[in-house]
Amino acid sequence: MARNRIRAGRKVGQALRWPFFLVGMLGCLAVALGRYEPGLWHFPLSLTLAVLLLLSFLMNAKRLVGMTAADFSLEQATPILLACALVWVFFRVGSSHAPQTILLPALFCAWLVATLRPRLLPLPLVAIVLMESGLWAGGFQNTSALAGNLAALAFAALGLLLFVKSRTYFRRIRREEARAQKAETDQTRARDLGLLPTAANLLAALPGPELFSDPEEEGRSAAARIDAGFAAQLELMRHALGAASAALFWPDTEGREYRLRGIATLRRDINPGPYQIGAGITGALLKSGEAISLAPVPASFGALPYYQKQSEVGAILAVRLPESDGDRSVEEGRRIPPILCVDRSEPRPWTEEEKRSLHLAARKLALDVASERLCQTMAREHGALQRVCIALRELNGVADLDQVLQATVKAVGFLVHVDFIAISLVDGDQHKVAVAEGAGAEKLLGRSFPSEEGLVGQALKLNHPLPANARCHGPMQVFGRDYLLTGYASLLVVPLQREDGMAVGAITVAATAPEVLTPARQEILRLIAAQVAVKIDLGRAHQQLNRLATTDGLTGLLNQRTFQHGFNMMLERERRRQGSLSLLLCDIDYFKKINDTYGHPFGDTVLQGVASILGKAARRVDLTARYGGEEFALLLEGAGEKGAVKVAARIRKEIENMVFRHVQGPVRVTISVGLAVSPEHGTDKALLLSRADQALYQAKKQGRNRVVVWRQE
Repeated sequence: MARNRIRAGRKVGQALRWPFFLVGMLGCLAVALGRYEPGLWHFPLSLTLAVLLLLSFLMNAKRLVGMTAADFSLEQATPILLACALVWVFFRVGSSHAPQTILLPALFCAWLVATLRPRLLPLPLVAIVLMESGLWAGGFQNTSALAGNLAALAFAALGLLLFVKSRTYFRRIRREEARAQKAETDQTRARDLGLLPTAANLLAALPGPELFSDPEEEGRSAAARIDAGFAAQLELMRHALGAASAALFWPDTEGREYRLRGIATLRRDINPGPYQIGAGITGALLKSGEAISLAPVPASFGALPYYQKQSEVGAILAVRLPESDGDRSVEEGRRIPPILCVDRSEPRPWTEEEKRSLHLAARKLALDVASERLCQTMAREHGALQRVCIALRELNGVADLDQVLQATVKAVGFLVHVDFIAISLVDGDQHKVAVAEGAGAEKLLGRSFPSEEGLVGQALKLNHPLPANARCHGPMQVFGRDYLLTGYASLLVVPLQREDGMAVGAITVAATAPEVLTPARQEILRLIAAQVAVKIDLGRAHQQLNRLATTDGLTGLLNQRTFQHGFNMMLERERRRQGSLSLLLCDIDYFKKINDTYGHPFGDTVLQGVASILGKAARRVDLTARYGGEEFALLLEGAGEKGAVKVAARIRKEIENMVFRHVQGPVRVTISVGLAVSPEHGTDKALLLSRADQALYQAKKQGRNRVVVWRQE
């Protein structure tokens, strides 16, 4: 069916050649008749023809690339004529607005002369002359404009033609061709020797950042080293055995042909190959076994493919190179071995010592290749392991949970190139997106979804990466029903599984390109996920320890030690800003009586209630702490005396209105507040604490349940 479609397409193309050619002729005629001149633009007709020209050119443009046929044909003429008409349409339409559009036909003519065969040039040149002459005959341009246009086109064409035919250009082209040919040859040799990475394993799946060497470049360098070793050993064997030539045949990776990997010879009639596998000495050796020896060689025997002339060959000795794991050349299920061959003009037989020497040389050549392959494999694995170690070192170098999540995103991006990364953490019966990067990440960050919803929920439930093929077909409910992840072709959700088998979260990665998340890269993600799960547990434990070390266990407010440290920092910051800092010391009135009357557990409830109101009253920049016993401290950043008094009065009122329930009945409490302000009342921490404490003493002395600002007595 595919062949039938190809034949049908060719028939359609052949049937449309004449119509396309006629469209090109009509375009040239319309230009010559002035249909695209200012004032004569006929909108429906001229625009329709211009669009038809453009569409016809696009359908035939591929034929302009690499046009090398010597004979003139309609298939070659059509795209040239269409291009010519189209260029002149743009030129004449734009010339009235921008005279610089003359550059467009000038460059087109230069390209024609520099690239087309001489037999193809008459058609576009005649069309150009006729269009310009038609415009002159119709009065759309005067004689000087005609001469100027033709002169500009001729000079542009001649200038580019002279440059193309210059020595500098040819030398540059030859250098580029030689460089490209050498790179291709080196690549082929490295591939034949098995020095390029081919296996899709874990390490090969890693991307190649700029700080690591290119494995293909390293393979080509290794191939060059092997070739130098081959040349030296072949010359040594030729001298040792008194041979005319010592040649090494190496099969290509597909097992289709032998290539001359190296040769040391006294003769000049060398055929560089490649050579057909199974012909001549290669076929004889493949059939006979490990070695073949001929002496004398019959005159009609044409067994050495590397000679153009088979004369003056008296004796031939050829052996196989021992097989190694890197030999991948196969033909019909057989492994095609490299062959080492020597010949000499004397017909004397080869001695056992000479045969043993050639076998040792073949073994040495095979060991050299195997050693270089091993070195290349180790170098690639070393580079890949470096990448893994760098990523894991980044991950293991942090302890805080937020830092762990950010380091995870960085590690995933370093090891597996994806366009979207999100980390969800299990939070009770929900999973919450703790960090996200990529398109749409801002809509996800911080959102929580029910644990049974989305692909993330299913992966957490099954404790297995999803989807199985790591592909994404259209919008998917990855996180929840009310959020669809769109625009990605590759997708994978990997659970963050602890050692006890419980999943603490999941990593979601996605890429716009298909087949990005290969099995090897999935293995990398599972490796990272295992490390991240451990780090998340440690991060949460670290956060818990920080909370225990910095907060009061009963009220959840900062403890006095942390308050003192924060006081120093806030005081220093306000000194630099030349701002205000207000200190409120609060004490629950008659708290000892509450404990004695209702018991200490109820007293703890009262402390928690008061702490809750103080915590709500504080802004994010403020500092609230349990200062000791029933005493609390509140630092208001940037607040002067007037603002601090308002805050203190509001806190006092809210606590006064709060009712605590006890079996003996409702209980109400009040607080007294002492206030000191920096810099008005002092800039030293100890002085501010002392003066706020004095103000608190005055509040209690004056009857409690009030706010008192420190005043100089």
